[in-house]
Amino acid sequence: MGKQPTFEQLLSDPKAREKLNLAQFKEFVDRVKELTRGFGASAIDSSPADFAARISQKHWHHAKHLDYLSAHLEMLHERKIRKLMVSMPPRHGKSLMLDVYFPLWWLAQHPQDHVILASYGEVFARGFGGQVRDLAIEHGESLNIVVNRDRTAADDWALTSGGGMISVGVGGSITGRGANLLIIDDPVKNEEEAMSETYRERMWNWWQATSQTRLEPDAVVIVVATRWHQDDLLGRIEDHDEDGEWTIIKLPAIAGEDDQLGRAVDEPLWPERFYDDPDYSNKQKNMSPYWWSSLYQQRPTPEGGGLIKRDDFQFYHTPPETFDQMLQSWDLSLKDKATNDYSVGQVWGRKGANLYLLNQVRGHYSLSQIRTYMRQFAAQYPTALAKLVEDSAMGPAIKQTMTHEMPGIIPVKPEGSKRSRVEAVEPVFRSHNIWLPIREDGSTPRWVWDWIEEVVQFPKGKNDDQVDAATQAITHLLPAGWSQLAKEAREAENNIELSPREQRSTWFNKKFKDKNPRGLSPDRGLRTANW
Repeated sequence: MGKQPTFEQLLSDPKAREKLNLAQFKEFVDRVKELTRGFGASAIDSSPADFAARISQKHWHHAKHLDYLSAHLEMLHERKIRKLMVSMPPRHGKSLMLDVYFPLWWLAQHPQDHVILASYGEVFARGFGGQVRDLAIEHGESLNIVVNRDRTAADDWALTSGGGMISVGVGGSITGRGANLLIIDDPVKNEEEAMSETYRERMWNWWQATSQTRLEPDAVVIVVATRWHQDDLLGRIEDHDEDGEWTIIKLPAIAGEDDQLGRAVDEPLWPERFYDDPDYSNKQKNMSPYWWSSLYQQRPTPEGGGLIKRDDFQFYHTPPETFDQMLQSWDLSLKDKATNDYSVGQVWGRKGANLYLLNQVRGHYSLSQIRTYMRQFAAQYPTALAKLVEDSAMGPAIKQTMTHEMPGIIPVKPEGSKRSRVEAVEPVFRSHNIWLPIREDGSTPRWVWDWIEEVVQFPKGKNDDQVDAATQAITHLLPAGWSQLAKEAREAENNIELSPREQRSTWFNKKFKDKNPRGLSPDRGLRTANW
């Protein structure tokens, strides 16, 4: 009788296994199962969406937008993409897919990997971590994974194979932990956090200094959220993605042009779920335009705008040949560092009641660069003699160094708050007297789109340099007193103690007390004043 082959020989030699009797073969199989127990499924659903439907016993349902998301998760798994950013409305299945079923799908195939999930609150994140752990226990046998009995906390659990999952609040400590899969879901909890510049800065610092440093070689990252603010974490990442490393999915509740899912304009994102939901259908009516646009349309700017509306603008192919008045308007930053505000220079012209934005430069410029652009504008628009420079930041230096080179440099001291200055010129926008350039083919230059976005987002946008330069120009292009009239007229509307005639008289006497030698009445004076 020959010597019994060793287990190692049986593993490597198929012919040796053929000589085993039934009892010996069963013993060999049991030994293999024991050694491979907990090291992942040999076969699993190729799609995270199919996996979710099966594991949930069809409580989780396929949907067009979730299948689209699932396809991108497969691309992450295959390393066709490495960084995925997703913005979707609330209650549309993103968290259940990304925070529960996808981590389990990943660990079933890579049970030695480490998953880190971060969300706006530790309790919220722990809840999702506990759900994944419970599913890992429930389906462990079919997925061939085993939860380590010595480490089972909802926010920090492990597999016997070495992998596992930790869940933290955004901003929390993950020192000493590495991630093969990093998921950041809804880093903003509410309006208060969204509108806090301090909180947004803290999140950005956490993202740069903490979360990104936890990534293992060959790791993948998902950042998913409902948008709250233009300068939220998603907005900042997108602004800094100069190399195009991120794949960005934006799925608004109601489709617009060029929808990523190929929906028709005005088609809802999940009609199967929300078609008969009266609360959902009334949301747009009951929410402010800003919050509907941010939370549901994934565009932290209302379609109609804030103080200034999108449909307030007019567009031109060719500007008038001559203008009644032209000027340069400059809003300057203190320094040229990328972390500082932008410096902005604009050229404007007025023809009758219409005001035309003709050109603009915007960037983090040094003093010498600003002087160069002023010279270029002066050469290109020689009739723009007035050069308005805000009397702060680099303004005094420009005045000092350029006064003897070119005429018309006028230091301007802003009066009132930024908001009050915009409110003062808002009637000019509302009356459709602001004209912006477009190309001959009807397309809009990028800088014009950027200008529009900043203007309509004010005062909730993260930048206002272009707004400051524009209001400075418009205020000085308007006939004398026009913007002040608009401001004081609004104040008069709220003064219920005065009659309309008394309000006009009060305003007229204040405005023209030194310019009324003939003693004109307020009514006649308003008609004859040189606007």
